[in-house]
Amino acid sequence: MAKSRRRARELALRALYEMDITGVSAAEAYRDTIHEHEAHFEQRNYAEQVLRGYQDNAQQIDTILADRIPDYDFKRIATVDRNVLRLATYELYFEPAIPPAVTINEAVDIAKKYSTAESGKFVNGVLGKVVNDSPKANWDPKSAPVEAVEEPPAEPEPEMEIEERFIEEGSDEEKSLARIAGWKLRTEDVD
Repeated sequence: MAKSRRRARELALRALYEMDITGVSAAEAYRDTIHEHEAHFEQRNYAEQVLRGYQDNAQQIDTILADRIPDYDFKRIATVDRNVLRLATYELYFEPAIPPAVTINEAVDIAKKYSTAESGKFVNGVLGKVVNDSPKANWDPKSAPVEAVEEPPAEPEPEMEIEERFIEEGSDEEKSLARIAGWKLRTEDVD
């Protein structure tokens, strides 16, 4: 999932943005911005997990962020930046298997992509303060839980039908196969 997590975060950001602007629920935002989007089911699932996680912990996450930026009115921060911070704070507090450096780097890159270069610096600074008081303040990858990776069940390979043919020894067909593929005719005693 690691390769596709960036895409999942971007989808989650779109839905968080919609929730923030319109006040819709996580379920409605998921349906409107993620469900029909062309994305792998793992990406949609992680985006939905972030949405529901934020919705369930919105007051705590927003308080954590507001406390780390006392000189700013949290509601007046650019909407994209605010929601990138929410997404990353959710991961820092509620996704124990994701390294904090990954969360912060992803948030900075996403902020730069969807907002401004200055947004990347701002997000980095705020998340630097958030991580210091988070459960990941003393991150040790050895004690972090390993993410469960579910492999989709393998589809059975179709059975190949093999046509059994007999090639006569000394025939043109045998000579052609021997020349092209290095085949040698196996002779069997047939009763």
